[in-house]
Amino acid sequence: MGDAFAERIRECVLELLIARGPGRTICVSEAAQTLATRSGYHWHDLMRPVRTISAQLADSGTIEALQQEEIVDIRVARGPVRLRLRALPGQRSALPGQRSAEVG
Repeated sequence: MGDAFAERIRECVLELLIARGPGRTICVSEAAQTLATRSGYHWHDLMRPVRTISAQLADSGTIEALQQEEIVDIRVARGPVRLRLRALPGQRSALPGQRSAEVG
């Protein structure tokens, strides 16, 4: 997977999460399916790359990976994993490039 394709995955995951809204989640397969539509790959073939990039986003503190509403390490989690933007202290959600409303 080249750097340009990794960036496309990163952008796709963040785009879907931002569109879904604060506190909401997406399934890794949703990102793979969306990316498959845009790239011509079969979505099953994109699951591992999407999980890899999602792990990097989690490592950077941008997103969280969840199973049954518990934060997990996506590298070792088996089965369906959901992703959400990581909320920053005092904020409802961490939207890259946007300021979130203060929790009051």
